[in-house]
Amino acid sequence: MKISKFILPLLAALFATALSAQTQIQTTIDPSKATNVIRIAIPFPQLQASLDAQQINAIFFAPLTRDVAQSGIFAIAPMPPNVPATPDLLKRINAMYLLAVSAHMEEQDYVIEGRLIDTTGATQLGKRYRGPAGALTKIAHTMANDLVRMVNGKPGIFLSQIAFASDRDGAWEIYLMDWDGGNQRRITNHNRLSILPSWSPDSERMVYTSFSRNASDMYIINRRGGGLMRIHTGLGLNTSARFSPVSNEIAFVGSINGNPDIYVIKDNGSGLRRLTTSPSIESTPEWSPNGRQICFTSGRSGSPQIYVMDAEGTNVRRISFDEGQWNDDARFSPDGESLAYTSRVNGRFQIRITNIVTGESRIVAGEGSNEQPTWSPDGRWIAFQSNRSGKWQVYRMRVDGTDLMPLTFNAENKEPDWSKKPE
Repeated sequence: MKISKFILPLLAALFATALSAQTQIQTTIDPSKATNVIRIAIPFPQLQASLDAQQINAIFFAPLTRDVAQSGIFAIAPMPPNVPATPDLLKRINAMYLLAVSAHMEEQDYVIEGRLIDTTGATQLGKRYRGPAGALTKIAHTMANDLVRMVNGKPGIFLSQIAFASDRDGAWEIYLMDWDGGNQRRITNHNRLSILPSWSPDSERMVYTSFSRNASDMYIINRRGGGLMRIHTGLGLNTSARFSPVSNEIAFVGSINGNPDIYVIKDNGSGLRRLTTSPSIESTPEWSPNGRQICFTSGRSGSPQIYVMDAEGTNVRRISFDEGQWNDDARFSPDGESLAYTSRVNGRFQIRITNIVTGESRIVAGEGSNEQPTWSPDGRWIAFQSNRSGKWQVYRMRVDGTDLMPLTFNAENKEPDWSKKPE
C-alpha cells in the first residue's frame, strides 16, 4: 500500500504476510449574482513620492492582482495606458468596479487605502490597512479576501496556508507556505524524519509524524512553531494522523503486534479507541467535514481501495471499485460530497475525484505521478505532490485540472495539507 513512501518500508513486511484594519463596508451586490464573473479594473496604486514602485509591485500589487484574477469571482479588465481611471472609463471597458488603491508611510508603517468604486462614482467598499513592509503581502491577501466577502458574504481563501514536508535543509521537516506558494518557512526542528502534517479545525495547530526518537510518534505543534507536544499512545506505530474537523479527536494509523489499524485518540493522549480489526493493512484515515464519517484505505479486498465508515467504526462500505487497481490517500471535499484520492492508472498515480452520491469519477492532474491531494477551504482548488519535474514538488490546480501552478522548487517537497479555515 502506498500510504507514504516514508512509511512504506515499515509496512512492506506486513503486506507480504497479510495585521490591523479600520473598516467601513457597504455591500450592494446581490449574492445571487455571485456566480457571474465580475469585471473589475485595478490600476497601479497611487504612491507617496518616497515609495519604491518596484517594491510595492513585487510584494503588494502583484499578489493582490493574482489573488483577484484567480478568485473565480472577478476578472481584471485591461485598462488603456495613460488614461485616468474614472467611472466613465469603467463603462468604456465594460467593467463594473474600479479598485482605487493608494499607499503612503506613517512613521515606520505602510498605510494602504482601498476604495471600490462603481460606475456611478459611489464607493461600495472602503478600507484602510496598516503594517510594516513585511506585512504588505498579507495586506494584499486580506484586501482580496475582503473583495470576495463583499460579493458572496464569505472571505476568499487568500489567507489560507498549506503545510508540507520538505528536505531542503537536510532532514525532512514540516514547513508552511501561503496559498500561492509565498512566505515558505520551517516550523519543526527535529533534525529527523518529520512528515504528514494535518491541520486542526481552527488552523492554529498541526499534528504530524516524526521519527525524532527513532520510532514513529505523533506530535502537535502550533503554526508559529511553538507549543510542541508528543502524543503518547502506547502503540508500536503512530502515523497518518488527521485532526477531526469538529472536535479534539485525532484519527491515525496505529499497530498492536505489527498489524496497522485505524485508531482515534484525543489531542491530550486520552480516550484511545480502535476502529478497525481487519487482518489486512488499514491506512490514511480522513474525517468527513461533519466529523460523522472516516474514510480510509484498506487491502481487505486484495488491493488497496477506499472505504468509508461511521466515526464509531461501524457501517463500513467500499467506495472505489473499477476505477484503478490501487486507490489511496482519500480526502473529503469541504462540502462532503466528493472524495479526491490517488489512483493508479496505466502504471502511474493520478488524482481522481469521485462523487460519493452518484459514484461518478474523473481523473485530473497529468504528467508524471500525482499523489496526495488536499482541498482548499472553498473547494475550488486542490494541492498535491507530483514528480513531473523529476523531483517531488507541491502543485496547485483548480478542481477541473486547469490553472496548474508549481508552489515549491527547492529540493523535494511532499504531503501538502491545506488549512481548514479560509482566514
